[in-house]
Amino acid sequence: MSLLCGKGVWLAHSYDLQRGAEIATAVRGTHLLVKVGHGPYYFPETTREMIRRVRTLGFDPLAWVRLTPRAPRAARKAIVEALSRGYVGAVLYLDLPGIGGAAMRALVQALNNVEIPRQRLMLATPPVSRFRDTEALEAVAPLCQGGWMPICTSERGQSAEEVIDREVYQALGDLSMMWGATPDIYPVLFPQPSDEDQTFLPETFIDWVDNVARHGVDFFSVYHAAITVKALWPMLKAVNIPCLETAGRSPAEEMPSDTSTLPQPVYITAKTSDTVWGIITRHGLKKEQFWAWNAHLWDSRGLPRDPDYLQEGWRIRVK
Repeated sequence: MSLLCGKGVWLAHSYDLQRGAEIATAVRGTHLLVKVGHGPYYFPETTREMIRRVRTLGFDPLAWVRLTPRAPRAARKAIVEALSRGYVGAVLYLDLPGIGGAAMRALVQALNNVEIPRQRLMLATPPVSRFRDTEALEAVAPLCQGGWMPICTSERGQSAEEVIDREVYQALGDLSMMWGATPDIYPVLFPQPSDEDQTFLPETFIDWVDNVARHGVDFFSVYHAAITVKALWPMLKAVNIPCLETAGRSPAEEMPSDTSTLPQPVYITAKTSDTVWGIITRHGLKKEQFWAWNAHLWDSRGLPRDPDYLQEGWRIRVK
């Protein structure tokens, strides 16, 4: 039985929640994917706070972790904590070049040392043909019995048919040998060519959406909220998910119909003279709320959460 049913929107940062909820509502989405870790960094405040906020908005929360060669035990902590707090599943995102099999075997060993439901773990990667060395993929794939999320994006001008039909579905034989079974397939649409700094035009992107729909998937998602422009939303909405219909579930009835009523975030631009405590005092914030909104600024740069340290120009959420 497939673990996932519906449509998802990835959040690259916690501050993308408002945008992600708007997209998910518009396209009849069911899940929001929350980033809870990146390499050696686990985001505990984000993990705790975002599951509550996502569920309050009417969506199912999925956690995701960006894998790197560093600190497999930190990745393990992010995955285990997310599942224990009630996230539907955890997605291991593996796409960086240079991640060897040794790093992934260390992560697998770390996860094997704890009780964890393998059916709630999924793996997101580019198509197998894009890996120069599949050792890392071979190490981690058997762990992720919840399914495979192929990242479907154009590389060197490839068409949707070349990527989705040939590199994803026609390559399932090789992939199944790594997995030990044929995994459920949950495509991830990436509305930006990997070799160009621009979004797809709507007339180009429609081929990718149509190709996913033609395969009758139970679940697909779009990566990520910040780059999924409004012109693409009607196409994503038009994709029917068979398992939703057979289950008698109507996403439109279960989710908020108007995201304009959601609280709108307010940001300030940090100045050289600003400190964390100064901003908290000035705007009447609780310390925990400040870090829930803004910890990504420190975590994503590998900086300690120093209450006296800010970088000029940072966008700080205060409401």
